[in-house]
Amino acid sequence: MVFHLLHPELREAIRELGYTEPTPAQAAGIPRILSGAHVLLIAPTGFGKTEAALFPIFSRLLEAGPGPGVRCLYITPLRSLNRDLLRRLVALSERVGLSIGVRHGDTPEGERRLLASRPPDVLITTPETLQILLLHSRFRQSLRNVRFVVVDEVHELVNSKRGVQLAVGLERLVELAGEFQRVGLSATVGSPGLVAAFLGGYRKVEVVDVSGEKRFEIEVVLPTPVDEDYIEAEKFDATPEAVARVKKVAEYVKSARGPVLVFTNTRDGAEFLASRLKFLMGDVVDVHHSSLSREHRVAVEERLKRGELKAVVATSSLELGIDVGEVDLVVQYGSPRQMSKLVQRVGRSGHRLGLVSRGVVVASDVEDYLESKVITEWASGGVLERDVEYHENALDVLLHQVVGIVLEARLEGREVDVGYVARVVKRAHPYRNLTEEDIRMVLDFAERHGLLRGMRPRRGSIRYYFENVSTIPDEKSYGAVDDTTGRVVGELDREFVYSIEPGTKIVLSGRVWTFARREGDVVYLYPDHNVTGALPAWLGEQIPVPYEVAQEVCRRRAEVLRRSLGGEEELPVDTEGLTPDLIPEPGRLHIHVIENRYVVVHSCLGHKGNEALGAYLSHALSGYVGPVGYRSDAYRVLLIFREFVPVQALEEVFKKPHSFVYTTIRNAVRSSKMFRYRFLQVARRVGLVAKDAEDVPAKLPEVYADDLPGVEALNELFVERLDVKALTELLRRVSSGEVLLVVKRLARPTALEKPILEEALRLDFSFRGLSRESLADLARRRILNKNVTLLCLNCGWVYASRASMLPEDVQCQRCGVRALAVVKNVDLEKARLVVNKFKIRQRLSSDERKILENLQLSASLVLEHGKLGVLVQLAHGVGPKTAVKILNKFLEGADLWAAIIDAEKQFAATRAFWD
Repeated sequence: MVFHLLHPELREAIRELGYTEPTPAQAAGIPRILSGAHVLLIAPTGFGKTEAALFPIFSRLLEAGPGPGVRCLYITPLRSLNRDLLRRLVALSERVGLSIGVRHGDTPEGERRLLASRPPDVLITTPETLQILLLHSRFRQSLRNVRFVVVDEVHELVNSKRGVQLAVGLERLVELAGEFQRVGLSATVGSPGLVAAFLGGYRKVEVVDVSGEKRFEIEVVLPTPVDEDYIEAEKFDATPEAVARVKKVAEYVKSARGPVLVFTNTRDGAEFLASRLKFLMGDVVDVHHSSLSREHRVAVEERLKRGELKAVVATSSLELGIDVGEVDLVVQYGSPRQMSKLVQRVGRSGHRLGLVSRGVVVASDVEDYLESKVITEWASGGVLERDVEYHENALDVLLHQVVGIVLEARLEGREVDVGYVARVVKRAHPYRNLTEEDIRMVLDFAERHGLLRGMRPRRGSIRYYFENVSTIPDEKSYGAVDDTTGRVVGELDREFVYSIEPGTKIVLSGRVWTFARREGDVVYLYPDHNVTGALPAWLGEQIPVPYEVAQEVCRRRAEVLRRSLGGEEELPVDTEGLTPDLIPEPGRLHIHVIENRYVVVHSCLGHKGNEALGAYLSHALSGYVGPVGYRSDAYRVLLIFREFVPVQALEEVFKKPHSFVYTTIRNAVRSSKMFRYRFLQVARRVGLVAKDAEDVPAKLPEVYADDLPGVEALNELFVERLDVKALTELLRRVSSGEVLLVVKRLARPTALEKPILEEALRLDFSFRGLSRESLADLARRRILNKNVTLLCLNCGWVYASRASMLPEDVQCQRCGVRALAVVKNVDLEKARLVVNKFKIRQRLSSDERKILENLQLSASLVLEHGKLGVLVQLAHGVGPKTAVKILNKFLEGADLWAAIIDAEKQFAATRAFWD
């Protein structure tokens, strides 16, 4: 047993605290750390990684005897360690005569002074606080004695600018304290070599990986709605498919032997699901995400731990090492999008050593199901994402660190030159390939903007440094207000608000809204009652599907579609409009042209690859036919043309040289809204605009396009939002003939085009350019797929179903009367109450009289026109009065669905101006 290798005093204290047997992480990690090697320890949650790192470090501290200053730094991206773990470590350190302190942004001033005057042996801190301590005149002296640095949750740092800043910060610490032993603690990752290199820089780091010791049992299910779900959809304010999924989640929660964590991919999704689960199960369900107050989050964690909650619905806020006690099951609502996300989340169940982590993924549709199956199979087999969003040569972080190095030199009364700065910075792995040109750009910017004079600080240097110790974007949230009532309905992220225009439909707090305008810190919205899939409001949280997953999903999707066309598939697959020759498959890039206005490229490059392809094609083709719009998801790109599709030009741009492609994609990104937003973030970090700046002057991004802020904003987007490598590889394979372009002209979209076309239809309601016939067909299918509730004004009987299931002769099944009203934009119980009050001749309020008039007019339309009278009233923004006009046009010979579309367009154009 490896505990015998530890200092005798420590062995006894460990035994007293109940540590009897080492975990696999401790058995494998302790000997290597005791040997003095730099170690990256990879293990699942619950394997005792922190103890595996600190036990041998405590042992070596005891062997060395008492010493001045901080001798071990424990750096964590979280502001606090797991509370129970910290309590155990403090108890252990006190038993053996060592001291532990905690210093982060929330540490009270009195505690900070105490830590500076009496530094602990072990200091737990954050990457940002380390940046402050390096320039703290008093604490800096305590850091000279650091001999060990532990970086916790290193996998969370490696793909962010926080990590880049820390990598240089550690090299600055080497300049102060000399070399020290580095230990990184990581969850399971797909690229351990990169994480090790990030941790060590040029130093050799041993990888100790015991992640294979963890066992997972993960199921993927695809709930399908039953008749009851269609009836209850109105009550849930959700689609029947969503009702089926919510009920399935509730089943898992009720049948679990202990607490359940339910993960969603967005905060809005968490709010929606938690509210529906509360509706079904009561107050044994709560929600946990980063937009909620810290007090609320801690209270939820404690209630779950005490057994007061059956389930907590959360986002990534509960992925990391937050102590919530024993969890029996993890439910992932919708595809987790990435293998690492699934492993991290499901690993929260069966937390203790030896237990199996149990999880279930509740998929939303067949494509989501296939995606979830691929991710689950690969994750269970230990295959994780190899590509990491790795920021190399980040210029904004470099500027900050160069200013920090110069300020350190002044603090110690010494001079530094460019060569010294370059040597320190290039030891950090993210800057190993730093060029002289990059350094000169940074120094030139610093000189021109009053941060440095040569290699000496200027008056603004200190303020700039301390204002920018955090690289985490200061994500302001806008209050979202219902413009019809003045009521606050939620919050919206700044980046999301930047990306939308007035008239865009969004989902917030489980409801659909139309964005009207932004005034100061407030965004005004109008309620919209077409709930089917507007833009999710928390766009910044969306997790991108990786390239490899998208490729495998598309391969499996082709197999499923072929089996379904042959009548051999059990999954509920939509094959409308599909024939075998229209199914995309490996080696064939299908480009489907619809009505010579819309093109869907079935590229399967994942979210970031398709975003790059969409931006490239849109910008390249704009040179032929004027502005070309685009939308993208993980499996397809939609191109939107104003007049016609230049098919020959489309084929040509797939075969352009690499230099043309790169220039085009760069120009496309620079002209986008997302570039302007990222430019603002970088401009803040480099001091070009104030930290609280809401926007940048219109010309500023253009002026600095080839300077530090513009270059870094572009680099940031290339790392985080675009997969240019996937794009260029696809174009190379097309040019070489490895991939065949298959261009098909379609009279109307198939089931494969429908997801992205419907999304475009919601964002651009007029759908300009699509033929009247195709547009009418889309409107017909959309309305027939809606849910309808009818109320008999005679006897109060209620009928609820999908519109397509209505009989032609609509009548009450209880009393036979045909006076059935469509219940829309009003609560069913409220409608029944109004009708009952009218029958017994009770006085109605003005609002109730309006409800009654609408119900009576609605019923008269159904009485006269039957099913047709119902369908017209289901159109977006169409009430009974507008329905009368539509039906009159129809009776005069107009096309019904075209008349409906005209009414919907009129509503969309005028809604924001209604009182």
